[in-house]
Amino acid sequence: MDRLVAAPLGIDGDEYRLAPDQIEAFHRDGYLVLDRFLTELEIAPIEVVFDRFTRGEVKRMGRDFCDMSGPYDRAFDDFNIVNAVRPRHYEPALQGNLFERRAASIARQLIGDDSELDYDQFLSKRPRRAAAVFAWHQDLGYWPTGTPDTRTTTCSLALDDATPENGCLRVVPASHLETVLRPHRPALRSGAETGIRETTHTLTVELGDDDAIVDLPVKRGGVSVHNERIIHGSSGNPSPRWRRTYVVAHRSRATVEYERSIGFTHSHNDEINWETHLDALGHKDE
Repeated sequence: MDRLVAAPLGIDGDEYRLAPDQIEAFHRDGYLVLDRFLTELEIAPIEVVFDRFTRGEVKRMGRDFCDMSGPYDRAFDDFNIVNAVRPRHYEPALQGNLFERRAASIARQLIGDDSELDYDQFLSKRPRRAAAVFAWHQDLGYWPTGTPDTRTTTCSLALDDATPENGCLRVVPASHLETVLRPHRPALRSGAETGIRETTHTLTVELGDDDAIVDLPVKRGGVSVHNERIIHGSSGNPSPRWRRTYVVAHRSRATVEYERSIGFTHSHNDEINWETHLDALGHKDE
């Protein structure tokens, strides 16, 4: 299946206007790729802040600064995927930047005018790290049960060319249309672990023989957009180049209000005992 690559015809200041066939493709396939979402001049101020996080210069983040491919207690020098969750919380100057504003316009067109920014994330795959694998998963597996509305868009801005060689995003097209969530399990298990949220954050699903996999290469300045139910992941980065990605996710306003009402902020530091969709399906930590 060929991926859909958009022309930059929709850019209009803070807006990125989608064509009807792009909106249709998102709902049919569960993803979209939009090239030239930001120019070099527009990326530059964002990149300065991003790289401060990647170098570990932003302090007092707790578990919100971790290796997405490993346990929370892994030493920084051993990180394969440098993961900074909720950077706009730790660096308020980031709030309201152009990427956020254009991503918001995408969300309004795909899920409605009641969309609201839910969380953001910086992800950086270090060079020559074959273990920088993002496990296959569905985002909905991480969500609390009782969520009133699961409409979402997740926009991922490429700060480096994302290619199959450095571990670009991969998806199983149309898997978001499956009515039942796939069984998830912790990606890392050991006899000493007492629960996934105590030791690591990462979940994974098994793919079937009939699951078609599509790579989503994205040029620097472009974005991919995906649905919360689509199965996605990425391979490691054995290349000599970084792969840096800036993620912004939007949900319905009702969903964001519900999450906050139960203390769920998407922070790995949340100290509440919330039940996920994974738990509700009977796939609890063991």
